[in-house]
Amino acid sequence: MPHNNTQISNEDYLDEDEIDLVKLVSASADIASQYVVFEGSNGEYYAINVAKVTELFVFQKDNIAVNNDKNNIIIGTADIRSHMTPLIYFDEWFGNKNFETTAYELLILCHFSSEYLGLIVKQVIDIISIEPAHMYNNAKHNEQTTFIAKVAIGKKLLLCTVFDTDKLLYDLYGNDKAVTDKQVQPIQSNKMVLFADDSKLIRKMAYDTFDKLGVRFKIYDDGQELLDALKTINIDDIGIFLLDIEMPKKTGIDVINELRNQASYSNIPIVVHTNMANSSITGALNSKKVSKIIGKVDFESIESAIREYIL
Repeated sequence: MPHNNTQISNEDYLDEDEIDLVKLVSASADIASQYVVFEGSNGEYYAINVAKVTELFVFQKDNIAVNNDKNNIIIGTADIRSHMTPLIYFDEWFGNKNFETTAYELLILCHFSSEYLGLIVKQVIDIISIEPAHMYNNAKHNEQTTFIAKVAIGKKLLLCTVFDTDKLLYDLYGNDKAVTDKQVQPIQSNKMVLFADDSKLIRKMAYDTFDKLGVRFKIYDDGQELLDALKTINIDDIGIFLLDIEMPKKTGIDVINELRNQASYSNIPIVVHTNMANSSITGALNSKKVSKIIGKVDFESIESAIREYIL
């Protein structure tokens, strides 16, 4: 398990025996394809992109302000790295059977744009590269997932589910940043919004937002689908590209690279909608002259970006 120049935390609640698990890829690695793989209570494997992960900790139930609301999946709040961080059991949110507390070994500290979250899991298996071309879109079968891929664990190729962090955030915090009917002033433009995201929830929210704004739009399940569609779309009709980063087949970064390599698309604004907070991701996007990076799930800011950039 390579450390890739990663800074390892040695806080009191980190067990030295777990040091090999507490690692992330370096800032120079291709973070968009790196995933933390962990085991669920059902023995299946799940994954989250490392760009959404800050650190891994040995889970201890001490020093937690317990949430006694049985209707809330947040079990409590912990002070982690000076951030008051809500904690949840992944198995409970995903619908798996929960183990006894003592069976859960690790806490994955996640950072989604402006939100921190502690994800409590049974055990982390490894950090594995999953290429977009090897991902199967599963959102239409289970809205808590984005895609499924075969990953090498030990000497076996096993199925791994990448869960939908956008759906998780929505379940935790609701629809606070959606565009409501009271806010809407129609956008006067004949230009088209081209939007790509692999999350079923996000695509529905995008459809509702664009419909309320009265703009022309097309929505795609992944980056490859958007690129294929460009063959049939007049360039002069495109006003703005709105892209997720983490998508199967072609990532948002893949799409941006192809658009930036074609002079005919060079003047069309690109806005990225992502919950990847890693500085290497934002740095890479800024180097490609992306017009704006918006955190998820924030459709108020997407509305503002469309008003600002649509040509």
